[in-house]
Amino acid sequence: MESYRNLSATLNASWAVYGPKDVSPDDPAELFHEASTLYPSQLARQLPGIMFLENNEQLQITATRSTKRHPHLPAIALPAGTLPNVALADVLARRRSRSEFAGKPLTLKSLALLLRAAYGVTGSARLKSGFEQSFRASPSAGALFPLDIYPIVFDAADFKAGVYHYDPLRDVLEALGTEIDREALATALPMRGLADHCAAAFVVSAMFWRSRFKYGQRGYRFALLEAGHVVQNLLLAAEALRLAAVPVGGFYDRRLAELLDVDGINEAPLYVVPLGSRA
Repeated sequence: MESYRNLSATLNASWAVYGPKDVSPDDPAELFHEASTLYPSQLARQLPGIMFLENNEQLQITATRSTKRHPHLPAIALPAGTLPNVALADVLARRRSRSEFAGKPLTLKSLALLLRAAYGVTGSARLKSGFEQSFRASPSAGALFPLDIYPIVFDAADFKAGVYHYDPLRDVLEALGTEIDREALATALPMRGLADHCAAAFVVSAMFWRSRFKYGQRGYRFALLEAGHVVQNLLLAAEALRLAAVPVGGFYDRRLAELLDVDGINEAPLYVVPLGSRA
């Protein structure tokens, strides 16, 4: 046991989980945590992208357009609307992970409210370059917004089921493809039953280099944190709408990436939220 204790007196417990045979003391999670740790004396070397961004107007302009775009695909304009007038304290107290769904279809208005609450544009400011920097419903390091949301819709009340991408800057749904059957989603989830009756599954992905070009290894940490911000907003909005929703962080990464047609490296799924009417 003593051989698994590192010099800083923290215990690498991989031997306790996987067994002591052939276990390296070099835990990848610990190595990444150290690689992304900031030090005052090393900041300029660790984060050269900050200075690069400050001195490159074209890069600043590009950073204001932080979303994927599919201009060649059909787009659905999202209807106007507001969330129910409920107290935040009440929504926080009522929120639960709910994984049983009644199988009723999702309306386009409800979908719009959920997406705007999660990652919608809430305001903007004018940069020195003259371009607008938008701000969204969830915080993002450096306003770089590395995330994208893909609603996979199975049961739709007033629009077509299918796979969509949310463009928050245009406030539209981009239609990526035909309907994915529930079995395809189920095979990407260890808890297969979550796909049985949900009206939709919201997949949050990260384009890591949107943050990493500025923040280096730390940018990967930021993307993970921001996915949590987005999903919490989504869950609270679902509770306000009296919908059932369950956040899922455990899934088969490659299978889910294939459903979205992303490479799983430069862009990768981080979170899945099956959602629908309450049973």
